Amino acid sequence: METRVLSVDDDINTLKSLEQLLGLKKIKVMSHLTPDDALRNFEQIDPHIAILDFYLQNTTGVQIMKKLHDKMPDLPVIILTASREVNTAIESIKEGAYHYLTKPIQPDELYSTIEKLIDIQKLKEENLRLKSELTTKYQFDNIIGKSPALDEMFAILSKAVQTKSTILITGDSGTGKELVARAAHYNSPRSEGPFIKVNCAAIPESMLEAELFGIEKNVATGVAMRPGKFELADGGTIFLDEIGDMSPATQAKVLRVLQEREVERIGASSPKSVNIRVVAATNIEILKAVEEKKFRQDLLYRLNVFHIHIPSLMKRKVDIPLLAEHFVKKYSDENEISVKKIDKKALEFLTNKEWPGNIRELENTIERAVAVSDGEVITIVDFDTQVSLSAEPKTEEPSGEMPEGKDLDSVVADYERKLLIKALTDNRWKQNKTAEQLGISERSIWYKIKKLGIDMKNQDAS
Repeated sequence: METRVLSVDDDINTLKSLEQLLGLKKIKVMSHLTPDDALRNFEQIDPHIAILDFYLQNTTGVQIMKKLHDKMPDLPVIILTASREVNTAIESIKEGAYHYLTKPIQPDELYSTIEKLIDIQKLKEENLRLKSELTTKYQFDNIIGKSPALDEMFAILSKAVQTKSTILITGDSGTGKELVARAAHYNSPRSEGPFIKVNCAAIPESMLEAELFGIEKNVATGVAMRPGKFELADGGTIFLDEIGDMSPATQAKVLRVLQEREVERIGASSPKSVNIRVVAATNIEILKAVEEKKFRQDLLYRLNVFHIHIPSLMKRKVDIPLLAEHFVKKYSDENEISVKKIDKKALEFLTNKEWPGNIRELENTIERAVAVSDGEVITIVDFDTQVSLSAEPKTEEPSGEMPEGKDLDSVVADYERKLLIKALTDNRWKQNKTAEQLGISERSIWYKIKKLGIDMKNQDAS
């Protein structure tokens, strides 16, 4: 991108000097001897930076800066002053100038100032681009589907996003609960604020409280102060994923946050107010968990202001072809290949197949089909070569005879270890996906890996 600088100075030698110095850096300078000319040409130039002499005929650089800022509030302005005019420089900064340079202009100082401004502007543009991408990515129309069940979900979500109320998202694993949570945030008045995700099942219970609420300095020897996720979400949204796996003790503290809108760090003497919106999700039968005293009923009431249930893929089969085509395009683009097509029989196969892993399983299946398919069309053969993640692992059946030198506990542990390694291998050693396949929580997977002595080192690369 070419950097454009608008300069105003009634000294033609200063203008020429700027043109020559910045020209060496491939920066285009549009010079003006009068402020009127600069203001007249402003829209056409659309500058990235302005360099203004402080003393101009019948006006000052600060007054011209204000007029430029009326047109472009974020335009960085550098003021040129005489070497002894310290008060002038200070006044310029107070009025909104980015920096000042003294005459005669020193090349190194000029280059350093301009380079910093260019870097700042690139960062601002990148942030704006990322925000725009996030907003677009999580718009409702990017949640793909046209089934009646999805229409019902959209109707509730469109009302929920305009409020500050809590949202509870339920649905089986892989249905897209996080996608809906992000859509709720990025389509709400809080979209400029942070979106903080906490996976309550992935964090050991002993660490979850500190993760959520934070820790004060010197609670224990060597412990540094750390804000919790609730504090980090201030002004935005906190997403408590798999909240059904949270212990009753932590549930009670989360309930207090929802009631009081305050958090208290571990070891703190007083609470701190937070302005947050809570979105929670779970794949368990939450009402059953309440009946079994595993989940607090009062917390459920607080969370369940808006309830969004995401149906399983089997209850929205009409959406499978749309999702399949979306994922084919996504992974064709990611692999920088021509967008492939799915033939009719392959689409029928996908539509009629059971998807216990829901959209996540379908996406994984399509990703691999795009990679293994030789031609421009994906056929049913490309799916037949895949090992379904939902299939039962093929392992040796126990013979029923006790091996010599073994007791029952060690035989059961050996068999469980084989099953778990097979499932981990099938899922590329991803613990969350393995947990979904085996129908247990991620915390249970983590515990079993440790208990059975399974070596996870260097497995991420496999």
